[in-house]
Amino acid sequence: MKKRIIVLLIGIVSSLSYANAQSNAIATAFNRAEALPQENMFVHVNASLFLAGESLFYKTYCLNNETNTLSPYSAIAYVVLIGEDQNVVFKHKVKLESGIGYGDFIIPVTISSGNYKLIAYTQWMRNQGVSSFYKIDISIINPFQSNQETILVDKDVNQTNNLNGLLNSKADNENPQTIESQFLDIETNQKTFNKRAKVSLTLKNKVNQNISGNYSISVRKTDALDKLAHSATSSITYISQKSNSDQSLKEVNFLPELRGELISGKLLRVSDDSPAPNEKVALSIQQHDFILKISNTNQDGVFYFNIDEVYNKDTAVLQVLGKDNKEFKIILDDQVSMNYGNLDFGRFKISSIYKNDLEQRSIYNQIENGYFDLKLNTLKQIDTVQPFFGDYFATYYLDDYTRFNKIQETFVEVVKDAYIKKDNDQKFNFYVNSLDPYEQLEKPAGVIVDGIFLQDVEDLLEYDARRVKRIGIARINTNFILGSKTFGGLIVIETVDGDFSQELPKDRLTQVNLFKPQLKKMYYKKTYTNDITFDRIPDYRNQLLWEPNVHFKSNEMVIDFFTSDNTGRYEISIEGFTDEGYPVSIRDFITVE
Repeated sequence: MKKRIIVLLIGIVSSLSYANAQSNAIATAFNRAEALPQENMFVHVNASLFLAGESLFYKTYCLNNETNTLSPYSAIAYVVLIGEDQNVVFKHKVKLESGIGYGDFIIPVTISSGNYKLIAYTQWMRNQGVSSFYKIDISIINPFQSNQETILVDKDVNQTNNLNGLLNSKADNENPQTIESQFLDIETNQKTFNKRAKVSLTLKNKVNQNISGNYSISVRKTDALDKLAHSATSSITYISQKSNSDQSLKEVNFLPELRGELISGKLLRVSDDSPAPNEKVALSIQQHDFILKISNTNQDGVFYFNIDEVYNKDTAVLQVLGKDNKEFKIILDDQVSMNYGNLDFGRFKISSIYKNDLEQRSIYNQIENGYFDLKLNTLKQIDTVQPFFGDYFATYYLDDYTRFNKIQETFVEVVKDAYIKKDNDQKFNFYVNSLDPYEQLEKPAGVIVDGIFLQDVEDLLEYDARRVKRIGIARINTNFILGSKTFGGLIVIETVDGDFSQELPKDRLTQVNLFKPQLKKMYYKKTYTNDITFDRIPDYRNQLLWEPNVHFKSNEMVIDFFTSDNTGRYEISIEGFTDEGYPVSIRDFITVE
């Protein structure tokens, strides 16, 4: 029986409607960009000292520099961890939703102990230079490497080296200070907990006004090692320091990524490497809900693609439409490395008297990593969107019909909403039937196979139909516009393996690597039942809770989590901003015995 469903073709509509005007729009954007408010970044990190194998969690807040409210402008943030040797440990592209984004990174065992810097910025902030970026010192200890000269000092030389209290007594480290907020109060059901006990953390409005906002919460063990590292800057301190800095815009060299990530490149002629203006370049990201974008090159051969959809592929396919691709070469812009030579790194040092603390923490860390597969973070489900052509989409799942060998035979015997015929130039083309039974569409249909726009449909006619999963027919009373071309409908084909592009001549397509944004996650939270005697999985978590996206909208909110077998003092750290732009920073502590 024939089935009708809505097939998700993410991203086509936005690219089809404005492709012709895109070059002019980009030029105009440079001229108008100066009117946009400047941005700042604040980052809440779960700690400032990590052992190799531990997870660094971060939450980015992109702020309007004038109001400190969450910025609606930039859709992408960049987070970089860089060492004193200028080597980048990781660089993440983070998708922002109303100024909010978050991610994580497991510190690898391949990097050296030492001082690092976590940096966050948007493309719009690059116009102000590196000095405007958010920066925080990160200290890393890799106990699996023998060379620790970068961070190790002898315990007898602390005075001569002026290490600023490096060897403070452990008694001092066991008395951290709480921080209260004028807007929010936090309470726990008690201050001291047993192992594997339930903790109820309550957020309370402490003023007679609406203080709804977005916050991040970290509950993590603090030990003697943490007190040696540089303290993270609170949102309150950050706003205070920012007000004294110069945020004036010198010139506009980088466009803000307003509608999503901006992918750019240049089209050159093979004959003389000259720019190829006024050509149409198509970008395809091949996945189940594929992304297809069309862009016109400007007078310098430059093209831009705006990607606002979520995707999970690391590669994309580019092609020049309507021309022999052998005449061109496509160069995708790399993410330009910046000069971080003027960064002032922290001076984290550690003495051998902390050997036992380090060994104990490392052992617990290795136990946790040994059970990593049982405590995984999960990816959030990607939101679905309606196709732009509404319900007028007929889908043929070929397993529901008698299978024919070739596509041409399948369109004759199975597909009733479309057909194949020769044009006046004796070339085959695909057509779809009009919604009006008394009207015949004159224009051929556009054909898309596994997300690739097909320029020569004869490549498809002899394709083995047994390798096709489904055929979709989109038809409306008006024509579909693809770049400067119009089509009398769309035919969308999905193969079983999604590899039709391998059937096309190699010189027709250009495959490029993508620097994709981090996918959203739901972070692991351990839950115990009343009877824990049968739970034999070791639990030595030092990070009891990481909630990066807490929307506080009422007068009270309760968040539950469980302690582990890792005893000691745990810091509850809350950072964020109210909807009116007021910073909120809270520190409190609980003890696990």
